[in-house]
Amino acid sequence: MIRAEDADFHFTPDSHWQWVETIALPFCVPEANINVIVYVVARPMLGVCMADVTILDRISDLWEEQAYIDNQQHMPCPEKLSDFTLPNGLTVKAIDPINHYRVEYQGIDDTWFKLDYHALHTAYDINDPAIDPLAADRNGPAWDSSWSGHYEMTYRITGELVLRGQSYAVDCVETGDRSWGPRPERENGAVIWWHVSFGEALTCHMFVKHDIAATNEFGALISGYILEDGELSGLVRASGRQEYKGAMPMGGAVSVTDARGKSFDFTYSTTNGCYWAPYPSNTYLQSSLRAAHKGLVGTGVQQLGLSRAYLTRHRDAIRARY
Repeated sequence: MIRAEDADFHFTPDSHWQWVETIALPFCVPEANINVIVYVVARPMLGVCMADVTILDRISDLWEEQAYIDNQQHMPCPEKLSDFTLPNGLTVKAIDPINHYRVEYQGIDDTWFKLDYHALHTAYDINDPAIDPLAADRNGPAWDSSWSGHYEMTYRITGELVLRGQSYAVDCVETGDRSWGPRPERENGAVIWWHVSFGEALTCHMFVKHDIAATNEFGALISGYILEDGELSGLVRASGRQEYKGAMPMGGAVSVTDARGKSFDFTYSTTNGCYWAPYPSNTYLQSSLRAAHKGLVGTGVQQLGLSRAYLTRHRDAIRARY
């Protein structure tokens, strides 16, 4: 179970030197095909942190062809994660820890935002069997040690974004997460973090294994949930398949079943995306989605996480996609 104090650090003086704590608070302006990554990676045992603000508005193989990038490594680690300001101009404050964040950013090139994130449900603790129906059968964290603590949260996000002098009203539903634990940077598996939302009425979030070098089919479900009219229900089954241009996901279909026995089918296509690398050891195919479900049209995000060790090991299979 996630508590208010989980908004802050979890390390102890004898924690592993690779201990990492992350905050992911994405948002979007769908009518302008804009999706924004706001991501913080703190390494308290080393005294440093990384923060990334990337604004996507097109499909490209190149990170630097997107609308805006501010990725800064090795800034001083903040003393608290519930209330901090970084040298890159990012301020994050937990007004009501876990449930309400205020996020402000003063960047370069006349780019800034000021946003409020309001949670739409209780935090989805993927390691708690009382919340995640798959947790009881696991031997350890849901993925690896970096998810010793991990939760997802779907937010209503409101505020303003100014991108290179142009103002956009922000009013969206998006899913972020928070994690903590020792984070290895070698032999990370190939995985997909995926979600779509149809306003506050319906969100589907899932995390699945995926061997892109061998198949277009999604692998085993690791964790996920349905949020339907305020009711949160963990996933028990999921399947999916998507098509690629090279390694960039271009669209696909997903079917899930939750713990209530309700099934949902989604189709989706990519509207913007690129390679994104918040960790030198890993790259992510970060893509924004337009989704459909029973006549509803929604938006979402996919992160196809690929370790560089995996990519080099399977370089010929990956290259064959091009």
